[in-house]
Amino acid sequence: MTLASSRCMGALLLLVWSLAPLAANSVDTPDAEQSKTEIRVAIDAWPPFRILDSEEEGYSGIDFDLWALLANELKLEINYVRCPWVRCLKMMEDGAVDAMSGLALRPDRAVYMDYLEPAYYSCSTVFYVRKGRGGMLQNYEDLYRIDVGIVTGSAYFQAFDDDEKINKIGVSTEKQLVDMLGRLRLTAIVGTDCQADYEIAQSPYKGQFEKAEYRPSNSVDLYFAISKKSSFRDKKDEFSQALTHLLQAGAIEEIRHQYLH
Repeated sequence: MTLASSRCMGALLLLVWSLAPLAANSVDTPDAEQSKTEIRVAIDAWPPFRILDSEEEGYSGIDFDLWALLANELKLEINYVRCPWVRCLKMMEDGAVDAMSGLALRPDRAVYMDYLEPAYYSCSTVFYVRKGRGGMLQNYEDLYRIDVGIVTGSAYFQAFDDDEKINKIGVSTEKQLVDMLGRLRLTAIVGTDCQADYEIAQSPYKGQFEKAEYRPSNSVDLYFAISKKSSFRDKKDEFSQALTHLLQAGAIEEIRHQYLH
């Protein structure tokens, strides 16, 4: 399955995508010579935004579809670099890749990357527990009494991210979190609802979890960003203009409906 054939995107998406360059090749050697039209994008699995079934089958998801449209607007070719989330961030810091997506805005990340305005998606942070136990978390202070599974390096909301008194258990992926909660190896897990709801619905534990009563009531806005060491940094305004144009044209709604019903 190629990126261009992975989903029927609707009239708007088909019109633009039909002209998009091929952009789903992974890069095994980030230090290889790079052409002026090739942008290296760091990716990890984060469905439905980034679905990585296998190397051979290519990629699908909200982020990949939007990247394809951006590549067409800016006349670029994309090389995707697969990496664990924490390593992806480090590669952005070092300039080993040019860009990432699915990023929450955090001051420590803004030191080494430029966020592209506007945000392209908005989620909220939710805590998940086993079914029937939603009342065990009624306020923030209840988090001090339990262990909470997180994805290492992820940003949820500032108070929680900075709180070292909470017993946080870090893993590499949301899929691992769901499995650990399902096997009763964690009391609760935290995630962004637009992603975690999808992950749980695709898992063997569908219907076995519920959202805790406590909600931070925050907004987790997702951004594209360019490394400050990337040669594309001086084109960040062009990227933002292209992204704004796509969002105003309704591209994200067309894409979203293919993955989230």
